[in-house]
Amino acid sequence: MNGISSGEGLPPPRLRRIHCDPPVFFARTLTSTNDALRDRILAEGAPPFTALLCGRQTRGRGRPGNAWTTLRGDLAMSVWIPEGAGSGTLPLSLYVSGACLEALDGISGGRVRWKYPNDLCLDPAQRPEGEKGPGKVGGILVEQLRKDGVLLGHIAGIGLNMASEAPRALPSADALPPAVLPPSPGLSPLSLSVRIALGLRRLLEEGEEILRERLDRHLLWKGRWVVYALSDGGTGPAMGRIAGLAGEGFLQIESPGGGIRLLPPHVRRLRLLEGGEGPLA
Repeated sequence: MNGISSGEGLPPPRLRRIHCDPPVFFARTLTSTNDALRDRILAEGAPPFTALLCGRQTRGRGRPGNAWTTLRGDLAMSVWIPEGAGSGTLPLSLYVSGACLEALDGISGGRVRWKYPNDLCLDPAQRPEGEKGPGKVGGILVEQLRKDGVLLGHIAGIGLNMASEAPRALPSADALPPAVLPPSPGLSPLSLSVRIALGLRRLLEEGEEILRERLDRHLLWKGRWVVYALSDGGTGPAMGRIAGLAGEGFLQIESPGGGIRLLPPHVRRLRLLEGGEGPLA
């Protein structure tokens, strides 16, 4: 199959189709699933929700600008979302998060939580003994795909820690400590990639009510006090209590004075305020 490069001038890798509708392909090693899928779309096009999975990703990207290198046994995949695909109006990262939560709920016992806007975390109660707080098991990066200045759509990259045999470095001082999805019968990167691709297509085509309910139910630190800043520098650092998810998909934050602020998806450095179980003194 032509059009997918593994990066750095290497020949295109061999792909194996593991699902037909939507198409899901597997490659052993890629530098970046987002880059490889982008190259294919620009060269040949692809049906909506085509997904690319690799056994090992050597130079993936996180948010904002962090590296995301996977181990053998982790999930590293990207999904193509053409402009106008589906009827959804919420930020695309929320649909991807919702599809991941849906795919993981049945096999993780609901132990995965959603850290707004695009991190997936292991419930604090499920961490190993002696490890406190939530641990980050995955992240999502949605990138625009443009050609000659025209927006063609978006590529959603998804990474999940599933391999437990090696230590993982923290990407930054502000990040949650890394964690690994607990092993479960039927849980593999290949089966999970198909579940996520199917779930994403369904969420974008069937509306938003079920998505809002799922995200709100899995929302990390709901009702607790946090510190946050916006990536555009317009706000921060500031503090407030997470009240829930607003109708348009923004995070509702209750300020110490009782007002409500809506945080857009470019919020960053969202972290729990020490002693955040109750109101501020």
